[in-house]
Amino acid sequence: MSNPYIMWENFEKQVFTIPQALYNNQKVFGTRPAQLFKENGRWRMISYNDLVTGCENIALALIKLGMAKHDLLAIKAHSSARWAWADLGNMFAGGATVSIYPTLSKDETIMIANHCEFRLLYVDTVEQLYEVLSYKDEMPSLEYLVCFEKGFRGDGKTVFGLGELIGMGAAERQENMELLRDRLAEIDGDSPAAMVYTSGTTGRLKGAMHSHQSILYAAIRGYTHLIKYNRIENQDCVSMITLPLSHIMEKVNGYYGPTIIGGLVGFCESPATALMDINFIRPTWITWVPRLAARMYQGFENAFAATPEGKKLWDWAIDVAIKTTYALEDEEGYIDMTIPFEEQLEGELREQWLTAYNMVYWRVHHALGGRMRDLNIGGAYMDPELQRRLVGMGVYIGLGYGLTETAAGVAESAPSAYKIGWISPPNPGVEFKLADDGELLMRGNGIITEYYKDEEATRESFTSDGWFKSGDIAEMDSRGYIRIVDRKKSIIVLDTGKNVAQARIESVCNNSPLLEQVVVIGENRKYISALVVPNYAAILQMMQSRSIPFDESKVEYGEVNGMYMCTAVGEDVIEHPEVIAVIQNEINKVNEQLDDFETIKKFKLLPRRLSEEAGELTPSSKIKMRVVLDHFADEIESLY
Repeated sequence: MSNPYIMWENFEKQVFTIPQALYNNQKVFGTRPAQLFKENGRWRMISYNDLVTGCENIALALIKLGMAKHDLLAIKAHSSARWAWADLGNMFAGGATVSIYPTLSKDETIMIANHCEFRLLYVDTVEQLYEVLSYKDEMPSLEYLVCFEKGFRGDGKTVFGLGELIGMGAAERQENMELLRDRLAEIDGDSPAAMVYTSGTTGRLKGAMHSHQSILYAAIRGYTHLIKYNRIENQDCVSMITLPLSHIMEKVNGYYGPTIIGGLVGFCESPATALMDINFIRPTWITWVPRLAARMYQGFENAFAATPEGKKLWDWAIDVAIKTTYALEDEEGYIDMTIPFEEQLEGELREQWLTAYNMVYWRVHHALGGRMRDLNIGGAYMDPELQRRLVGMGVYIGLGYGLTETAAGVAESAPSAYKIGWISPPNPGVEFKLADDGELLMRGNGIITEYYKDEEATRESFTSDGWFKSGDIAEMDSRGYIRIVDRKKSIIVLDTGKNVAQARIESVCNNSPLLEQVVVIGENRKYISALVVPNYAAILQMMQSRSIPFDESKVEYGEVNGMYMCTAVGEDVIEHPEVIAVIQNEINKVNEQLDDFETIKKFKLLPRRLSEEAGELTPSSKIKMRVVLDHFADEIESLY
C-alpha cells in the first residue's frame, strides 16, 4: 500500500479484537509463515492458516469444557509456540489469559489464582503439573490443568495434554463451528484479553487487565510511530522471542505486534541456545533487556582481547564508533538513523568507519542474524555509553519505554531524529507530562484505568484527574523527548542531601563482565556502597589460572533464567585478597564514569547469587530492595 498511514487507519477502524486480526491475516497472508519453532530437535514452520485452525480447535475444546465468555485462563510456562497457541485459543473462546512467570513461587501462584479466580491453568512439563496438583486444593476456582509437554495425555476429565485439547477441538469442528462463531461475535474491543501482574518490587502483586483494543492500540501506536519517523515494519518483519511471554514487553513487542501485521514470530529453543538459534531465525526485530545487550558487547570485547593485536583493533574500532556518533549528531544531539552511515560520513572518518565495519562491526551484525533492523531495548535503564558504542557500529537500538500498566511501549527511539540516552515524545494516542517532583505522568490509549479488583492500588497510582503515575522520575527536553532518571522509590538520598540515581550506577556496573549482580546502598548514609555478586565462573577460572586453591565442596551450580551457571561459592573465594583486588579494579572502572558523590566507596562480595527463591528478586529479575536490606543487614552495616 503506497501510504502506510492509510493501512493503520483502516486497521484501527475495522479490527477490534485479536481474533479479528488473525482472521484478516489468514485472508491476506494465509499460506505465509506465522511461527517458527523447534520440535523434537528439528525446526518447524506453520502458516497463518495453520495457526488460525489450531486456535479454533483449542477454543472449541475450551467451549466444550464449559469455558464462558470473559473467563480467565492462566499460563505458567516458559516462552514457546505452544504458549502462543494456548493464549490465542483462550481469546478465540472469548476468554482472557493470565500470564504467570514459570518461576513464580507456590504462594504467589496461589495468591494470583485466588485473586483473579482463573478456571484453567496451562503448565510446561509433567513435573510442573504434579507440583501444581499437590496444592490445587488451595485454588478453589481451578477446574482444569493442561500440560504442554508433547505426548502427554491426562485423565480426559480435568487433566489434559495440549495435544489432547487440540484433538478434542478438531472433533468438534464439523458440528459446532457455529458455537465458535457465536462466541467470537460476543467479544469486542472492550472484552478482556490479557492479565499481567506487576513484578512487585514492593512485595505486592497488582493485576493489570488489558482489553483486546488496549493490546491493538499498543501495537498500532508503536508501528505508527516508526512510520512517522521513516521506518516501516510490515509482513516482512521477523521477530525472535527470547524473553518470557509473561513479560508484557515481549508479549506485545515480540509476539502480538508482529503477529497482527502478518509477520513471522520465531521462538528460540531456550535462553541457553539463543545465540545459536538467532542465526537460523535471522530476525529483523528482537526485544531485549539492557543486560543482554551488555553481555553481547562483553562477549565480543573479551574475544578480541584474547590477543594484544585483537585488543588494539577492538579499542580502535570502538573509538571510531564513538567518534561516528558525535560526528553525525546535529547541534541538538539528534542523528538520522534512516540514512546509512557511509552515506552521511565524509573524508577520513568515513574510510575509518568502513574499515572498522569490515574488520569488526560486521561480526556483531552477523551475531544478530545478519538482517537486524531493530534491537528493541527496554525493561530497565540502559547505559547511554553502551548505547552509543552499539549505535556507532551501525546497530539500531530501539530504546523503548513502557510499563505493565501501559501494555509495554508508549515511547521509543525515533529513527530519523535519534537521540542517544533519550526516548522520543509519546507514541500517537498517548500524552506525557511531568509532575512537580519530576514523576512522569501519562494517559491515553492502551493504558489501564484501574488495577483488577484493587481499589487501594488504583487510588495510589492515579491522579484525581486520571493521569497514571509511572513511578519514574524523568527529564523532558524542548522537543518533548524524555530521559528516565530512575524509579521514584529508587532515588537514593545521601545524608548530605545529594540525590543519587541507583539505576545509573547499576547500568554502568552491568557493562562489566565480572559484576553479575550489584545492589547499590546509601539511603541516609554518608556515601554510596554496594553488595556485589561477582561472575563466579570467571572468578574461579582466574583463581585456577593463578593456582589459587579454593574449597570446591562449597561451589554450587543451578539453572538461572534457563542458563546453567555457578550460583554460590565459599567464603574462602570472596574473602581472598586477589579476588577482592580484581573486583576493586572493576569498581574503579565503574567509578571513572560516575560523579564523585555517585562513586562506590566500599563494597562487600556475597557468596551466593540473589534469587527469586529467596524472595530477593522479582520474576523479571528486579531486586526487591526491602528483602535484600533485611537479608544482608549485617553485611551492609559493615560497610559503614
